[in-house]
Amino acid sequence: MIRFAIPMIILMSASGSAIACSTCMVGDPTLSLMGMEKPFTDRLRISVDYLSRSEELGREGINQKTIDEQRLSLNLAYAPTSRLMLGINLPYVDKQLDSYNLADQETSALGDVTLMVKSYWQKEDSFQRHMYGFLGGIKLGTASEVKDSAGVPLDFDVQPGQGADVINAGLWYAHFRFPYLFYGSASYHIGNEGFQGFEAGDALVFNATAQYAFNTRFAWYLGMEGRRSDPDQFDDVEDPNSGGAILFVTPGIVYTLQPDLLLNAVFKFPAIDKLDGDHRESAIFSIGVTYDFQHH
Repeated sequence: MIRFAIPMIILMSASGSAIACSTCMVGDPTLSLMGMEKPFTDRLRISVDYLSRSEELGREGINQKTIDEQRLSLNLAYAPTSRLMLGINLPYVDKQLDSYNLADQETSALGDVTLMVKSYWQKEDSFQRHMYGFLGGIKLGTASEVKDSAGVPLDFDVQPGQGADVINAGLWYAHFRFPYLFYGSASYHIGNEGFQGFEAGDALVFNATAQYAFNTRFAWYLGMEGRRSDPDQFDDVEDPNSGGAILFVTPGIVYTLQPDLLLNAVFKFPAIDKLDGDHRESAIFSIGVTYDFQHH
């Protein structure tokens, strides 16, 4: 069993993905980049992820908006010690907005940069069945507000970022028993005011995943990801088409293309929709590659 454990932990480290925007936070923002296995000192990990999603706000024929989003993210993570990993997410965002009374709007620009941290609290053994620790981060309002040719800001829902800082903090746990892996985490997100008087509602974001490895190169997983959030606000007025709860079912795969180069892909299907007002979120597709090496 031990001879399979190390490559299997490497396989498992790429499972899962996450997104974070004003309305679509689900999952674990550290999972796909930082993994679940205990890092070694000076470990450096690089990943590139593509994500596609859409959502609808408002009532058809009255005030409906449809937002289609494509996101390409470069992620870097570094472990200064075997107890701590630090990460950064650099997204490039393309959004299209179809509105009931506006000409279509589109933006393609850099989004908000996110800084992440993940700590490991278990004992110093080289291999553990149980691992756990703290996770957290801050999404910085680094994206520029996009304006039209007359200098008027485009609709908030098509902006590449919020223009606000959003902090999150939580806990994670993983259990290894080859060929199985179980992982869960929960974090709480709080933001301040951003573009156009927008302030996202506080949100509890959570996930639970079970993974099975067919061999040391290929594994599949099935999980649940969701959130429960307060309503968003514009200029201190609650948006009636925001807040509530949603739960996604998330089947996915992890495949080792070559040593230290991993491919992961996941679909997220909305299974329980308790969002407030007229607000609907689509399935989410994400695919990415991760390369892991030691920095000298």
